[in-house]
Amino acid sequence: MVAARDAPEAPVPEPEPPEPPAEDDPESLRRELAQRGDQLLRLAADFDNFRRRKAQELADRSRYAAEDAALALLPVLDNLRRAVEHTPAADGAPGGGSEGAAQQLQEGLRMVITQFEQALASVGVEAVETVGAAFDPSIHEAIAGEESDAVSRDTVVAEIQPGYRLHDRLLRPALVRVAHPRAQAVAGRAAPPGETGEQGQPGDAPPGPAAPPGSGAAG
Repeated sequence: MVAARDAPEAPVPEPEPPEPPAEDDPESLRRELAQRGDQLLRLAADFDNFRRRKAQELADRSRYAAEDAALALLPVLDNLRRAVEHTPAADGAPGGGSEGAAQQLQEGLRMVITQFEQALASVGVEAVETVGAAFDPSIHEAIAGEESDAVSRDTVVAEIQPGYRLHDRLLRPALVRVAHPRAQAVAGRAAPPGETGEQGQPGDAPPGPAAPPGSGAAG
């Protein structure tokens, strides 16, 4: 029993040292660097697009800042023009003193209209071209039409209500009367006389001279 207690204990095995980390593959490092570089390039491109978009939004906001105010003031300008057209002097009403007062009223209204138009022009509002221009449905709204031999295409011949644009943005279309080419004139230009019709198709030989009376076939 004593010998068993005095026996030396078995040595405890020491833990094995950890293996050194394997060195990274150079090819995988290059691929990872290329991938990170692509990510940075995409991020930089996205940020540049965002910066450009915000700059354009700010520029448009400044460029078209007067849009709401102009839309609210255009009906007032229309009413001023109607007032000028319907003053007694414009209707040719007789009368000495009253006619002179009406003339002064007209002149005052015209001055206000001129100042109104100058103020609108200072913020970029300009009238849409109408009389004499080709009809353009993007800026004109036709409310009447007529046929005419004097035009070869749809042409604006009268302005009912002016239209306006703010820089390159349409505020409202112009109400106009349009002249259309007359249908007969268009048909004549499309097919000149003598080329088609009863005389046959183009390229047919002309008919020969008529046979004299009584010269039928011998029987």
